[in-house]
Amino acid sequence: MSAYRPLTASGLIDTLAALPSVSAILGGNTADWGAREVSDGNLNTVFIVSGPLGSVCCKQSLPYVRVDPSWAMPLERTLFEARWMQHVSPAVGHQIPTLYHLDEGLFLIVMENLATHHVLRGALIAGLAPAGFAARIGEFVGHASFATSWRAMPFEDVHAMRDIFSRNLALTRITVDLILTDPYRRDCARNHWISPALDDLVTAIQQDSALHAAVERLQERFLSCGQALLHGDLHTGSVMICGDDVRVIDGEFALYGPIGFDLGMFTANLIMNAYAQPEHDAWMRDEIALLWSGFRHAYLERWEQSGARGDVGSLSRPTVSSAERTRFFQQVMHDCAGFAGLELVRRTIGFAQIADYEASQDREQEVEARRRALITGRALIQRAFQIDSPEALLGMI
Repeated sequence: MSAYRPLTASGLIDTLAALPSVSAILGGNTADWGAREVSDGNLNTVFIVSGPLGSVCCKQSLPYVRVDPSWAMPLERTLFEARWMQHVSPAVGHQIPTLYHLDEGLFLIVMENLATHHVLRGALIAGLAPAGFAARIGEFVGHASFATSWRAMPFEDVHAMRDIFSRNLALTRITVDLILTDPYRRDCARNHWISPALDDLVTAIQQDSALHAAVERLQERFLSCGQALLHGDLHTGSVMICGDDVRVIDGEFALYGPIGFDLGMFTANLIMNAYAQPEHDAWMRDEIALLWSGFRHAYLERWEQSGARGDVGSLSRPTVSSAERTRFFQQVMHDCAGFAGLELVRRTIGFAQIADYEASQDREQEVEARRRALITGRALIQRAFQIDSPEALLGMI
């Protein structure tokens, strides 16, 4: 903590000047560099630093939530993001930004600046995202989740990695509260919705004991099933695109959990975009199918490689039985459906709602989009165990 201080633009330039590898990327000298703040997330400060030869993106933790300074937050979240980048990079390559430097005293990451890329959420709302982007996200989840799984590594190595991310308590608490708990509490001040138009649905959700039992099963699944290292916050605001180049960013929520959590979060955000912009319906349905097929292909590709050396599956390599493949992917789909339902409810009546709803043509269409999200979310949570294929998932939407 003695080294930590929130950086200003000039202070950041001074810090980078002491890093030869970063100075070489920027070129020139400090007088030629410029730094501008581009923070638009909820948690951290982000700067773009540019020089004669190139630019870098710099992200620093603050001791509080950036959009709510009264909400204290541990600084270590930047360290978890950097550790996530280091651990998944060998498996996913260029699908995440390149990590140039981590300053553990300043809780500062210096990484590749995706200057030509756009946030996927904004591109979707504008209708400018390239078709097929979700296949790349599915591949990312498939490669990253297998590479960090019990099938890929001896249990000793998995435990060592889990030990690192098991300390990511503050951000995991945010997930447990904001996604898995708060929306179902009648007295939670963080919840808000369009009233009175949605009052009936919100009341039904918050008073439905059978629904709450299904949510409890998902809480247990999230907290007790450490299948692989997750991104932990995979939505359309955590993806940058430039043509066919699709990058996943913001891995600070990383933790070990069920693979279907990441898939479910992303799926829900595609569903909400389609509900808010009905003209995207067929497009988003195609993307959901591509997300799953991209994941399945990437995971299977690594699973069937003889180089896998994990303890799970050691008796069946290199041939994986059809029955085992079916069982595994059905379980991931159950999880995907359930967690997608949670995300639909959370992003509609909980904290940190999405901008997609604001793209609705008018207030009436926005209310209808939100109603559809709540109805679908409730159904997915309750019937997740019945949904074992992408066709079954799409049939519920």
